[in-house]
Amino acid sequence: MKKGEKNKEQNHFSKETETMISNTHILWGKSKEEAWTELEKKIDTVPSAGKIIFFRPGMKIAMAAGIALLIGISALARFYTKTINVPMGQHAEIYLPDNSRINLNAQSTISYKPLLWKYTRTVKFEGEAYFDVMKGKQFEVISGKGKTIVLGTTFNIYSRNSDYQVTCISGKVKVSGISGNQDVILNPGQQTALNAEGTLVIQSDIDTNQTLSWLNNKLSFTSVSLRKVFEEIGRQYGVLINIPEDLEYIYTGTFIKESAVENVLNLVCRPFNLEITRKADNEYLITRNK
Repeated sequence: MKKGEKNKEQNHFSKETETMISNTHILWGKSKEEAWTELEKKIDTVPSAGKIIFFRPGMKIAMAAGIALLIGISALARFYTKTINVPMGQHAEIYLPDNSRINLNAQSTISYKPLLWKYTRTVKFEGEAYFDVMKGKQFEVISGKGKTIVLGTTFNIYSRNSDYQVTCISGKVKVSGISGNQDVILNPGQQTALNAEGTLVIQSDIDTNQTLSWLNNKLSFTSVSLRKVFEEIGRQYGVLINIPEDLEYIYTGTFIKESAVENVLNLVCRPFNLEITRKADNEYLITRNK
């Protein structure tokens, strides 16, 4: 074969390869097997004019490399996850790819798939956070005890251990329990929480300012178990608080986080005749006065 003819054939091969790759679309929602099947159909297609295309060995290698690249990109998009962990004693503000804003309370975790965000707005979340969601496709927040679904609204989620509570600030919020057998719709000023039986119960006329007090560095409690009060104080100040096993009291009060942790603990302990002992820089022991 003459040199000019050989170059002409190589150019023709390159153009065919480029055309094949450019007409190939990334199969985001399909498995590897489905992707290969569909791409093989493209390779084996016989044009309507009756012309049969024979693929040279070099061209098949190039196409196989292109297919592998496409599958690799698809796998990366499907499995790449971004996770944000907020430690004790800290808060964080993050923005999702659509500019939805999330304020994360201390000891909270959120994860999502940035490369698939255009197709599915889904986050996994545990802890407490305030969500300001941009309007658009359905937005889902999946937690261990339930799922919250919105289009564009603001709401607060508290999901820690067995507690699951969602408060609607604006717009509408759909909440599903962990069993998936119960859905509730919340309007502004309404709140739902799981009771001991795992059923979602709605409360209306909620003081949303108190619910969101943590955004302003306040600790606000209304008829809350004293055990949970100490847990939240420890979470916000980044300290360990050891308490008696049989500490069963209910507490109501509000504190500013700028106050020293010892002052806050003293105010909480005094009505219940409890004593505070500092064990280390970040550890306290709560005991009953004899």
